[in-house]
Amino acid sequence: MHGFWKCLFIALLLSGQVSVHAQVYRWVDEKGQMHFGDQAREASTHAIKPHSRQPTQGNQQQRMQKTRKLLNAYQIERQQLREQKAKQKEQAEKRKRDCIQARDNLRKYTDYGNIYHLGEDGKREYLSEKQRAALLKRSREVVARSCRKP
Repeated sequence: MHGFWKCLFIALLLSGQVSVHAQVYRWVDEKGQMHFGDQAREASTHAIKPHSRQPTQGNQQQRMQKTRKLLNAYQIERQQLREQKAKQKEQAEKRKRDCIQARDNLRKYTDYGNIYHLGEDGKREYLSEKQRAALLKRSREVVARSCRKP
C-alpha cells in the first residue's frame, strides 16, 4: 500500500500546477553586486515580472504521458517483486520437501539391517556391507545438501 501512495503523490506532482504569486525585487548595491529579495530595498530596486506558466495542451499531454509511464513502471516493478517472492516461496517449499524425503531415506537405510534392490528378474539383490556403507554416506550427503539453509 505504501507504494500506491508514493505513485499517487508523484502523479499529483507531475500533473498539478503550482503557482506562486510572490513579488520578487532586484537591486544593485553600491559595490555593484546584484541582489534579489521579496521586499524593495533601495530606490534603484526593480520588480521582476514572473514568467507566465500557463500550461499548454502539449505540456499537459506530455506530463500525462510521463505520469502514465511512471505508474506503469511502478506496476511492472511490483509485479516482478510478487513473481520473485512467489518463486522464492516455491523454492523454499521444494527444499523442505527434498529435505524431508532425504531424511526419510536415510532413516530407512540406517534402521533396516539388510538393504536390497529388486533385480531385473524381480528378485531381491542384497547390498554388501561396503555397498551399504557407501549408500549411507551418499544419503548423509544428500541430507546435508538438501537440508542446509540457503
